[in-house]
Amino acid sequence: MFSMPSRWQGDWRMVLRNKTIELIETRLCEPLNQHMLRTSRLGLHAEGLLFLIELHQRKEFTDGFMNLAGYYSQSQQQKHRSHLITLEIQKAVKESHTDPLTGIANRRAFDEHIRDVWQSAIADRRPVVMFSADIDHFKLINDHFGHSRGDEILIQVAQCLDKVLSRDNDVVARVGGEEFAMVLPDTQLDGGQLMARTAVTAIEMLNIPHPASLVADWVTISLGCSWCQPRPGDNVTELIVAADQALYFAKKAGRNCASYMDVSQQNVALISPWIR
Repeated sequence: MFSMPSRWQGDWRMVLRNKTIELIETRLCEPLNQHMLRTSRLGLHAEGLLFLIELHQRKEFTDGFMNLAGYYSQSQQQKHRSHLITLEIQKAVKESHTDPLTGIANRRAFDEHIRDVWQSAIADRRPVVMFSADIDHFKLINDHFGHSRGDEILIQVAQCLDKVLSRDNDVVARVGGEEFAMVLPDTQLDGGQLMARTAVTAIEMLNIPHPASLVADWVTISLGCSWCQPRPGDNVTELIVAADQALYFAKKAGRNCASYMDVSQQNVALISPWIR
């Protein structure tokens, strides 16, 4: 067997040690070098070389991680703030379109809605019905019971009218002190007459005492109904004016009733009441 001279054995061990160090540095440490800083220490062991390798986090890595975490945190906070701002805007818009007393739509919301309905009706060639209604002798309610009781009655009437108009695209709004307006998209004249009669009867059947009324012993409303199938160039004002004219006709006819006007024919007439 070949025996290595003792003077070469030390050199050979040095070569093996250097080769091992090179393998450790290239195979183990270099892949980690982008992320960590390593130091190595060499020692002797009874059976050979002993390596102690220490790996330390690189400062730029930890700083980058902290920056990324901070950016993510700021991003989440920004999203949360944006969400809160969006909610506040939505709340403000809703409040600006809601009557604070009755909780139904206000005049501003109604004006915007009826314009949208009118344009859609022209585009789709569909009819539109509008109601204009007043609580009969409402001033006498305030004079007899006080404004607090008058507000309670306004709320009751508003909620009742809102329930009568059950479709999602039907809208009832308080447009004045005791004045209400309603719009019913895609509704024929006979359907509008039916809903007008239903609204008047529903308020009457609430049986809210009104001893000062000159019409009945309970709260009632007068209602004007207008109908139109608009064409390009027609103005929504025609529908609104016709509803007001029909309401005036109902008041002149004795109140606690409804009348209608066909905008195209400009004829106004009473709507037959329910048989009680």
